[in-house]
Formats: sequence, structure tokens, C-alpha cells
Amino acid sequence: MKKIALLALIMCLGFAGKAQENPNRMIVQPKSGNPQGYLIERLDSVYFAEITGRVAADVVFKEFKTGANDTIMVAVTKTADCQGFRITCIPSVLANKLTDDAAVARYFEQIGGQMYYQDFTNAEMTGFEIPFKAKSNYTLLTMGYDKYGIACSSSKADFTTPAAQLAGSPAVTWTIDEVGTQSFKITFTPNNDCKSYATCSFKKGEAQKQFEQWGPMMGFVNMSDMIKQFSGPAYTTVNTQEWTAMAPGTEYEVYVLPIDANGNYADLAVIAVTTKQLGGEGTATVAITAGEFGGSATTGYYQKVTYTPNDQCAVHRDMIITKEMFNTAEWGESGVIKFLKSETNPNNPYDTYWNQYGVDIAQWNADPSTEYIAFSIAKNAKNEWGPLAKLEITTPATPGGAPAKAVPGKRLNAGNSVINGVSPLNGKSFMPAPRGLKLEQK
Repeated sequence: MKKIALLALIMCLGFAGKAQENPNRMIVQPKSGNPQGYLIERLDSVYFAEITGRVAADVVFKEFKTGANDTIMVAVTKTADCQGFRITCIPSVLANKLTDDAAVARYFEQIGGQMYYQDFTNAEMTGFEIPFKAKSNYTLLTMGYDKYGIACSSSKADFTTPAAQLAGSPAVTWTIDEVGTQSFKITFTPNNDCKSYATCSFKKGEAQKQFEQWGPMMGFVNMSDMIKQFSGPAYTTVNTQEWTAMAPGTEYEVYVLPIDANGNYADLAVIAVTTKQLGGEGTATVAITAGEFGGSATTGYYQKVTYTPNDQCAVHRDMIITKEMFNTAEWGESGVIKFLKSETNPNNPYDTYWNQYGVDIAQWNADPSTEYIAFSIAKNAKNEWGPLAKLEITTPATPGGAPAKAVPGKRLNAGNSVINGVSPLNGKSFMPAPRGLKLEQK
């Protein structure tokens, strides 16, 4: 162990950071997480120590016992330098978000929990506040602490709970009635054992990704939880559903969740549906026309632009940009083409208006008496890009008039424009972990 005099340390830190004549706070900033501050007048010295061994409590799942009080049998073994540990059990979809020891340490800081100082070879883990769900993935999670009380390394053990005992054999049959370029209809028929059912559609392969994204935020423990929530009110009888505003020529998966009389989930079924292709094999082009300039200084001004694709167009993407910005080295025609050919909006990956499949009447943020250029590019059914369409627009000085200039060559609520973006989702909200847990050696 090394001791460093407090004044000498402060002087060293003063040279490394911003100069301060009379510092009275010492701040420790970890690589991740919040800083920890101290009043210097309350400090005597700062200590540095070295522990070379791994500090962890290795956990092993042994058995899950369901009943009136769910119980998990576990074994936990501390390493030589591990003074104590905390333990919890959480859905695996949440545990997978805790990608390193620092994230696990912060998680235990939030939830707390009892500290254990002994090993367990066959312990009962009880006291769960959140009931376990059938046929779901969970993770036992520990954090080891050294003799200084520092959170060091974590350990995980995954397990799956048993399937529920269903009342009968709930199931749903279906027929695909109609498939178009941007819609499809399916009729669902539940059997007598199916008290209710839920349905939800995703692009092929997207359901698992959405579960991993939304599970920790919305408390979904398994995929069926998400399907039930996203479906809305449960269906109880024969029902024909139509999905609209879908992408042409795209593979979809419709998930069907039968539920028995006791509210237990049966196995999910997946229906494969591919929408019909739009467009042709010729050159895809788009015609652009300028429309109304409106709004006010209070509500904001806008410029309407209509983008009309030809019959060869499978998809097109639209934007508007100030002429001043277009003439910069960053943009120009090559920059616009690169922007519009991106698979998602570079400014907003959550933009649902990025791909357009028909006439697009866009309403863009715009200022009076300003030169803009509207652009669009389309590709055909063979995935071949057509020429870049262009329209120069000078907005009038006041709303109500036509654009001052329109030479052949989006939208306020879409966020796929260079001059107007919608902030994507940010931040994460983890659902709470069970607390009040206890381990008892058996």
C-alpha cells in the first residue's frame, strides 16, 4: 500500500488539470458513471493499494422450484480476494444490457441488496418480489467486493423456467386472404381452448431485435409479453386483420400468441408474408413541384413540395436543402446522392418517412425569401437507381404567394431533411430487479 500526502496530490492534480488557486474539493471521475466528490477539509490522505487476484463470487445455477414461493437452488464461491458479494436474479433480456463489470457495479449501486461474506454450496434463494414467468430466460448475477468495499468483477449464470401447464390445447389457425404491394389481410380463428389471442407483425428477423430493445424498457420478460402488449386489446373470436402502410417487396413475419383460460401463453406461431413488388424494370424517375408557402413567425414557416414517382419506381427518397448549404464542399450533388442512397436517414435512423412508395406531399421547415433546392432519387424493381431529380425554389417574402422561382432540374413531421431533424430515442430505462432476496444454506 502506498500513501500520498493530500497536499502533494492536490498540487500534482492541479498541474494535470485546470489551474486552481485554492481548491477545496477533490473529485474522482471514473471512466464510466458519476463523479464522486469530497470536501478537502475532511480528508487526511489518499491511499493507493494493489490487489492482483480476481475479485468475484462465481455463481452456479442448480435448480428452479416453482410453487407458492418460487425458489432457486444456487452455489456461490468467492475467490481468494473477494471479501463479500451481492446477488440478484433478473430477466436475461435485462442482464444482456449489462455488458461489462462496470455496468453491473452501477446496477448494484442502484438496487442495493444484502451483502454475503460466506460461500454457499447448495443454497435456497427466496424472497422474490416479482413472480417468475413460465418458459422464460433469467440470469443469476453477482458482484464481488474486495476488502475496501470496492465493486470488482461480476459473475452470471443463465437458466430457463419450465413451461406452464396449459388448460387444454389453445391454438389459432389462419388464412392469408389478400396480399398487395403495401398491405395484406389475414383471418384468424381460435379454437375452443383459446380464451384470447394476440397478433403483431414485424419485418423478417426484426422481432428479436425489438424484444432486446424494448424488453428492459417496458418490462417484457419474454417475446410473448411483447406480442401481447404490442397487439393491443386481445382478440377472442374469429377476426380479419389488415396491415397497411407496409413496404412493397418485403418479407414480414406475423406472430400469433394463443392464450388459455388461465392467462397462460401457448407457443408462438409465425406466419410468413411477402408483399408484392412495386414498380418495373425501366428507369425510375420522380417529378418535383413546389406548392404552398405558409405559416407565421410564431408557428414557423413551411414550404410544401410534391414528389411524384413514375410507374417504374419501387421506392424513392426526398429532401430539401438551402442553396447555400448545397454549394458547400460537404454537399454538392455527390453529397446529396450519398445522403439519399443511405439505407436509413443519416440524421435520424428512426425516421419512418425515409422510404416513399407513392406520391409524397411533404411539408418542410423553410424561411421566407430563401433559396432552396428540393431533391429526389428513386430505384426500380431491379434495385437500380434512376437519375437525381432537382427543383430550385425561392420562397416568397410573405406566406400565401407562390414561390418566386421554380426551375425543374420534406417534411416538418418526418425529420429526414438536412434542415429539419427529429431527435432519435435516447436513454435507457431498466426495469427494477427483485429485491428482498435471501440465501440460506441447505
